Amino acid sequence: MTGYRKYVGWMAVLVVAGAGLAGGAEAPRPAVRASVSATPLNAPVPLAGPGATAAVSAGNAMASLAAAQRAQELGLASIAVALYEQLVALPGADRAALSLPLASALLDAGRAAEAERVLQAAPGGRGPEWRLRLGLAAAQQRNFGLAAEQVNQINVDQLTRPDRAWFWFLQAVLADTATPPDSTRANEGYNRAQAEAPTDLARATFLAAGLRVKLQLRSYTAAEVQQARDNYERLARSGLQQAYSFGETYAVMRTAAGERNEAVRFLQELLMRIPATERTHNDEVRRLLGLIGDRARGGAGRNALNQLLATGSTPDYQRQALQLLAHDSTREPERGLFRQEVDALLRAKPKSAVYDSLLLMRANLALEDNDYAVAEGRANELKDSYPGSSLRPHAFVVLATSAWEQRRYRLAADNARLAREALAESPAARSPREAPVVTQQVAQLRVLEAEARFRAGDFRLAGDTYAAAVQNPPAGIAVGELMFQRVLAAIKADQDDPKADLARIVDELVADPRFDAQNRWEAEWSLARGLKMQRRTEEALARVTALLDSPQANAAELTPELRARMTWLQSRLAFEANRPELTLQLGAKLAAATAGLPPALRTEMASTAALLKAEAEFRLDRRDDALKTLAQLRADFPESDAAIYSYLVAAAYYADRDKIQEAQTVLRDLIENPRYAQSDYVPYALFQQAILFERLGQPKDLREANDRIEALVKRDSPPAPAELVFAARLKQGDLLRTLNEFPQAQLAYEDLVNNPKYVQRPDVMVAKLRLAECHNAQSSTDPSGSHADLAQSMFEELLYRVAAPAEVRIEAGYNLGKLLERRGQFDRARDVWWRDVIKPFLVDAEPGAAMRATQPYWLARTLLDLGALLEQRELTDEARRVYVLLRDSRLGYAESIAREQLQRLGVPAAPAQP
Repeated sequence: MTGYRKYVGWMAVLVVAGAGLAGGAEAPRPAVRASVSATPLNAPVPLAGPGATAAVSAGNAMASLAAAQRAQELGLASIAVALYEQLVALPGADRAALSLPLASALLDAGRAAEAERVLQAAPGGRGPEWRLRLGLAAAQQRNFGLAAEQVNQINVDQLTRPDRAWFWFLQAVLADTATPPDSTRANEGYNRAQAEAPTDLARATFLAAGLRVKLQLRSYTAAEVQQARDNYERLARSGLQQAYSFGETYAVMRTAAGERNEAVRFLQELLMRIPATERTHNDEVRRLLGLIGDRARGGAGRNALNQLLATGSTPDYQRQALQLLAHDSTREPERGLFRQEVDALLRAKPKSAVYDSLLLMRANLALEDNDYAVAEGRANELKDSYPGSSLRPHAFVVLATSAWEQRRYRLAADNARLAREALAESPAARSPREAPVVTQQVAQLRVLEAEARFRAGDFRLAGDTYAAAVQNPPAGIAVGELMFQRVLAAIKADQDDPKADLARIVDELVADPRFDAQNRWEAEWSLARGLKMQRRTEEALARVTALLDSPQANAAELTPELRARMTWLQSRLAFEANRPELTLQLGAKLAAATAGLPPALRTEMASTAALLKAEAEFRLDRRDDALKTLAQLRADFPESDAAIYSYLVAAAYYADRDKIQEAQTVLRDLIENPRYAQSDYVPYALFQQAILFERLGQPKDLREANDRIEALVKRDSPPAPAELVFAARLKQGDLLRTLNEFPQAQLAYEDLVNNPKYVQRPDVMVAKLRLAECHNAQSSTDPSGSHADLAQSMFEELLYRVAAPAEVRIEAGYNLGKLLERRGQFDRARDVWWRDVIKPFLVDAEPGAAMRATQPYWLARTLLDLGALLEQRELTDEARRVYVLLRDSRLGYAESIAREQLQRLGVPAAPAQP
């Protein structure tokens, strides 16, 4: 979130009194809206326009795309369709790139008319891939003329290998459905389709598709059906094996004629006649029975497919059975039954010839159920036990997806990298026909890896990976978005280095025409934020000023919209650089800069500019002018975020001048205004009211502050942001402790410590520390000692938790020693204070290392109490050395106390250090 933070004064809202351990809780400035994603990748950017903050980031889109592709390969067409439709519906989605895979999934699901509508509505050109899918949709709808028209315009050499397989399949369909059928050409097409299939699972798909053509698209005369019956009976009487094939043909014909039940009964009888030694014919009949028969629970088709999977001898037919069962098991109870069936096959001995396919299917079923342990277990078994399987890259994708969904981003990134490396090393990557498909999959996984590294905080690695993704971007992803992420990763990687050249990457990318104006604006905004965090706001202002005054800008390198946004940013930076007069001067230029912009952006810019003008006037102490500006803002743009936020600005002005009642009045006007009842700013106003009541300090005021926090936390329309609720609960605990209401304070802290939403927050350690202190405070009136035991256990956990902030560990260590001293464990108290607090955080600390605000205070208290403890134990010499260390360590006020103690112990006064 953006916005200014006054570190001295009420707007800082430091939730740990005098410490700032948990950070602030401030309202986001107007025009900064939260992403609709549950886990937005970046902080929103003001004036970004509709759709600028994608509902799903590039990494999320790639994760969903990988899931859709995987579902389609496994035969879960309905799941694939749903995922593709979600991706197409996203703001800013590349509908041209997504329409083809969506149409393919609809074709797999047998929804040819919908596939045709998607194709006809798809933006962009009508290339061979588009014509192929339109031809397949037409053929499914028996419009063979349109299908032939499309296939005749396709150059097969322009298609990728998977699409070439479908091209030959469509050729076979047209031959198979011709009048009369051209069986030779049809069989040749089906065989070429299977040969072109890039994986075993894909080949199984074509086996099933060829049979479906005969079942659904072919027409047979009564004479043909009778002839097939006669051929079967004649050959069966002679005991010839060819009878089984003619029997299958006869069943297909009867099914195509609408006599499905009769065909099922015939195939069941045929199975009983085929000897067990004729394993191939058994497989073929079961496969056909699975296609024709009922695949619901207990149905003849489902039973046949399960038998084929369990006892079959033809792996291609077994994979086809697996896909058919998956296709019909997307809903309960069939879905649960399918899980049980696959689990039983995985337990069977000896292992199935398609065990790797079973592992991948089970892993994906578990992933769909959020059963991550099973998903990862089966995926790991696949990659470890079948290193040569073509499905091995899919196992890494499952592992990456599982880690991603659990927000274990570093692990997700590692598995995405392993998946793309496995793909790059596969035979397909070395095949000229298959390489384009592999290249796209590798590009998708690289984007997923880059975003996972970004989310994990590995910004330098993320930047390098984004740079590679920009060079070879996947289809369907805006390259400008990847370029922006590369910029942001570079900024975050170097934001702690005050000498870093944060602008370098932005300047390198400006010349690339793919760096669109929207992402350029977001990059410039983020760069300005990064420079401001480094206290280089003047540098940020100078950069924007130079950009607006540059010859390139005057030569129309900046679009009018981008120029207006940069002018707004220039004015904003002038204010943040504490140059309010310049802010007012630049604000006057905004009116001209916004002329001709889209109305919504012009309104947003004008309202936020008016707010900025009022803030500058407040800073110049021109209260009357500022109040007039705010009144005009609320009159001109009453529904704008800027108008609502203006109440917080005015309240801040009064509060900073100790005009608490005036500030409270302004906040009450916002909270009680029915027009703003649903505003996101109301919870922030409630929190700021609580802070103001706390400043008054009387018990009745502290109770008023607690009431405001309760109203904030219980608000549900809309609910307060989780970040604000955390800060409010923490503040509530502190208020209740001040009121000596420790049991109630304990509940407030426990609400944070035990809430899964906050477990990953770094400042949850502060809540744990306050909870321990709450137990400690209650221990003096607890004869059972349970509060003291809990406090001691929690202090120890925090002190020895390496990941906890240093200031938390130091304060926990001081309190632990004090508790041990009170319990008569003097030697342990001495050891904790010296060995675990003073030595690591003071004596062994890097010379000149900066300390957080509370560290000097708690280190000084620890030294003072350690000295007193040593004196009590009559270890006077050691006490003197402790006081000398305190005197010489420059820990603030305690230096003078140390001098007094040393003089009392007979140590001559040392000259004060400069």
